[in-house]
Amino acid sequence: MKITFTSLFCLFSLISFVSKAQIKGKVFDLANNQGITGATITFGKNEGAVTNEDGYFSIEATQNIDSITISSLGYISQQLALKNQTSFLQIGLEENVKEISEVLITAFRGKQKLLNIPAAVTFISPAELHRDDDVNIAPVLNRVPGVYMHIGAYNTNRITIRGIGARSLYSTAKVRAYLNEIPLTNGIGETTLEDIDMSLLSRMEVIKGPAASEYGAGLGGTILMQTAKSPYRRTSLSSQLTVGSYGLYRNTNAFKTGNDKANISVVHNLMHSDGFRENNQYDRQSITSLAEFYAGENTTVNVLASVIDLKAYIPSSIDSATFAGNPKAAAANWGGTRGFEDSQKGIFGVALHQRISDNFSNSTSVFSGFRNAYELRPFNILREGNTNFGGRTSFSFINKDLSFIPEVTLGAEFYNERYAWQTYENNERETGAALSDNEELRKYYNLFLKTSFRITNKLQATAGLNLNKSTYDYIDYFADDVDLSGKYEFEAILSPRLAFNYQWKENITFYAGVSHGFSPPTLEETLTPEGQINPEIQPERGMNYELGNRGSLLNNRLFYDITAYSMRIKDLLVARRTAADAYVGVNAGKTTHNGLEASLQYQLVSSENKLFKQASIFSSLALNDYVFDEFVDETNDYSGNELTGVPKSVFNAGVDVEMYMGLYVNINLLSVGSMPITDNNAVYSDAYKVVNSKIGYKKLFFSKLELDVYAGVNNLFDEKYASMISVNATGFGASLPRYYYPGFPRNYYTSVSLKYFFN
Repeated sequence: MKITFTSLFCLFSLISFVSKAQIKGKVFDLANNQGITGATITFGKNEGAVTNEDGYFSIEATQNIDSITISSLGYISQQLALKNQTSFLQIGLEENVKEISEVLITAFRGKQKLLNIPAAVTFISPAELHRDDDVNIAPVLNRVPGVYMHIGAYNTNRITIRGIGARSLYSTAKVRAYLNEIPLTNGIGETTLEDIDMSLLSRMEVIKGPAASEYGAGLGGTILMQTAKSPYRRTSLSSQLTVGSYGLYRNTNAFKTGNDKANISVVHNLMHSDGFRENNQYDRQSITSLAEFYAGENTTVNVLASVIDLKAYIPSSIDSATFAGNPKAAAANWGGTRGFEDSQKGIFGVALHQRISDNFSNSTSVFSGFRNAYELRPFNILREGNTNFGGRTSFSFINKDLSFIPEVTLGAEFYNERYAWQTYENNERETGAALSDNEELRKYYNLFLKTSFRITNKLQATAGLNLNKSTYDYIDYFADDVDLSGKYEFEAILSPRLAFNYQWKENITFYAGVSHGFSPPTLEETLTPEGQINPEIQPERGMNYELGNRGSLLNNRLFYDITAYSMRIKDLLVARRTAADAYVGVNAGKTTHNGLEASLQYQLVSSENKLFKQASIFSSLALNDYVFDEFVDETNDYSGNELTGVPKSVFNAGVDVEMYMGLYVNINLLSVGSMPITDNNAVYSDAYKVVNSKIGYKKLFFSKLELDVYAGVNNLFDEKYASMISVNATGFGASLPRYYYPGFPRNYYTSVSLKYFFN
């Protein structure tokens, strides 16, 4: 009898052991792959687990687990069915934009929430990205306090952050940008964002001022963009068609799938617009492949490949008389020759993210790209060829045992670029005799170090250091008697940063910081009027001082962010025009950039509301006081004048409403103050206000088919305004200076999107 009882006991114990369910996995932020600490995994009756500091969890249960529910503050909860689950779960959660303060920020490598970031950083959620018509990114960026994006045409834009980059001529300079860790900024600091279709993006982070040691300590700041992924364990096929005023046609088709092994997307975009001006037609087509492979529990591999084909006609800027009487007109010379640019562009990259141990991790990426372009201009024909390659790596150490130095990041970035350009005579729109044949080899490297340490339970410090070295080798291949070849190399620049964050209350923090930054000269600024390398030109350098306060009030329904800053710039770079297509750069003086930035978002309804899924109001304000401290350009002394190309104020306000029945409405106002156009402050642009509105219906049918249909009106009250200005434009001969790019008049659009889920 004793033997029988013992045998049965052992048998039941063995059965119990065998039937134990064991599930392991990781819960992470779907947008940025950061592990989510403290996420809860529940199953059965009051059973569950909690993720550790890196987002990992392990469950052992005495019964089979049919499903689990994953939830975390700031994220949308998810319920998963489990059938014979044996693989490691890779569970990506989507952010809940109602909890802005809880959003994880990736800009500084650590797992810090927005509330605890000791820098002026603005997070842009998916809803905010797609608040408008999805055609142009400018309305999105213009809602970020401290940022202003000039819109000359779909292919002619200029982004300024805190006044930096305002003196760039026809493009964005002195502002760095990255797409999934791949730089969109070339070797001389010029950035092109407008080629990236809005349908690819899921979130953005805008770092204002030289706070990002990890990304080159650019004076203006850094824009980080993340591409959209498939929701976890979903496979979908979608198509969107948008049509609108002035011949607007946009079609996006996408396939996306996500599981425990990979997250893959293929997106095709096609866009056409006649434009509202003469010689303003725009055509762009792109195909982008994105893949994220989960190669084991601790390794992720990301792949990006995008090819863009663009042809855009150029109306250029117009003078004041034409702007007042016929803003649809193109500039006479550009319209007469029917000038355009035709380009093909590719962006490629592979990144490896590896958790080496509980305390140590590495992220390494390699990237390359190309751009070939042909531009028909009134004064000549330009051919361009650009190829680049580079890489980034960073090692992060997190000390989980000692609180004094919890995190250290050390890394490097290098970039090599070959830019070749030739000009030819324009013989009635045909290529004529060669006028120039040039090549420039550009190289830079950044070494960066960042550490965070806790001084007290409420006070945390962050220190950063960036070392940059850049060289330009210019080669003149033109067959004449003068060889203008030369090398430009400026000394290594060391940019330190120190910042503090103080948590006054649970949901309210204050921060202060001081940081050094620089901006390299552009191609035009490195050459003399004769085309030779100018060895005297120096990068712009500056110190930025800022104080900020952000927090959540009224049961987390009100989020606010306020920053005051002062930036002192020396060796100000000025592009002085010497001919219709020629400029020369000089270091002409010093500027002071003082400003105040504020934003708030208030949730009008609570989570218990049965009618409204969400309803919120938002606003942002930037007050700018930018002046030339010392500025002498040849014989002209502009000291004390206002900095050109930057509005004195930018104000945004709007309302977002979304109902459970599927109806949603967006209304927003952009108010831009006047801005000086010339250095002598004799000419100013007029202030303007633009109201945009959008109404739509979004619904999921049969758990398989998602319909999203919307319509909108841009510039609702048909405001007449200049959406971009040409700083210090010069009239040649008897012609007036062409300062103005007219903004779009009232225009309409409508869109239909269908998405089918296979599982």
